[in-house]
Amino acid sequence: MLWIFLGILFSSLALGLPIAFGLGIAAVVMAVISDIPLSILIEQSIRGVNNFPLLAIPFFILVGEVMSAGGIARRLMELAGALVGFVRGGLGQVAITGSMFFGGISGSAVADTAATGSMMIPSMKQQGYSAPQATAINTVSSVIGIIIPPSIPLILFGIVTETSISRLFIAGIVPGLMIGFGLMVTTFIMASFGGAGQTRRFELGRLWRAFKAAWLALVLPVIVIGGIIGGVFTATEAAVVALLYSLAISLVVYREFHPRELWGMLIRTARLTGMVLLLLAFATVIAWFLTINMVPQTLVMQVQAITEDPFLLLLIVTGLLLLVGFVMDLTPAMVIMAPMLTPIVTSVGIDPVYFGVLMAFILGIGLLTPPVGTCLYVGCGVGRVTMEQLVRAMLPYYATLLVVAVILIAFPGLVTWLPDLTAVRGN
Repeated sequence: MLWIFLGILFSSLALGLPIAFGLGIAAVVMAVISDIPLSILIEQSIRGVNNFPLLAIPFFILVGEVMSAGGIARRLMELAGALVGFVRGGLGQVAITGSMFFGGISGSAVADTAATGSMMIPSMKQQGYSAPQATAINTVSSVIGIIIPPSIPLILFGIVTETSISRLFIAGIVPGLMIGFGLMVTTFIMASFGGAGQTRRFELGRLWRAFKAAWLALVLPVIVIGGIIGGVFTATEAAVVALLYSLAISLVVYREFHPRELWGMLIRTARLTGMVLLLLAFATVIAWFLTINMVPQTLVMQVQAITEDPFLLLLIVTGLLLLVGFVMDLTPAMVIMAPMLTPIVTSVGIDPVYFGVLMAFILGIGLLTPPVGTCLYVGCGVGRVTMEQLVRAMLPYYATLLVVAVILIAFPGLVTWLPDLTAVRGN
């Protein structure tokens, strides 16, 4: 069954079919071969999307839309400029810090690339950055948005593996900060050699003015993370609170978009949510087929026959995920691979919360690599550069991301200590 599934899936990719359709075709073929009524496929697909935590996805997507249109993202970028604009690298450092702020609210790498890139790239060009350099910094920093909570990929991992989404969110804080710091160090070094990125003298008054303008926006991640840690609400409920709060300050306080713009935001959110849910519905059917055919259990035994060393196993799995990221987008890769790989890593004592964060990060690198890197294509459009130019400019940042990945593999406690300390429970 596994080989039938993989054969149909990669054939669909080769033909250019949407991955959700490829999963659906594979499910029907596997049902016919197994002589299983097609009605069971419908039951399993409904079970896959009939999940309360899934409500967090459209709400967080809509939060990102409101942030971009309502002035929240712009104010966060201005605060980032006042905070780190004096560091060598100038606006490059600002773009990375802004992505850490923005990613900590939207949970989407693609939204981060589009929002911060459109604001930062023109100004970075004026400060001496070439178009590929400016685009590379804004594009690579978007991976922070899928690690620092809230994170849509972590929500999907929690759903398909029945892992606490709240604990996944808390576990993503330290790795997200590590990624941001690593990218800032790389930008500092590159600016030292290249001379791009004018700095601006640190002014306490400017920082205070930027903080006063953005403090309401900064309250949003505090509400989300603080509420989850404090047990006030779950990660799913936090998405609703985040949306209500962002709408309130955008419509009442900042007043930078009209309520009629909400209709277009709702349409875009519904389209993206529909794509995710269709994918998840068919992936649930595939996971059910593989489970009843003992595929996960067989894979566990075969991997244990090779090695039971957690570090070596994580290196093998990381290499596999990097390869998958080259040919598959993050969302389908997460819903397909997570149910198969999680039993393998947990069989050698690896915490599923840790593995969820690591898996989201590794697959997030795939968003930045050709030929299917979604963020690459968005970056090329926003920065008006070719794919070849952008990939060449991103080479030092690829190395940085791999170094961070190795550190996380070598020291799992960096990921797990915070959720263990806060003892967060629930979804």
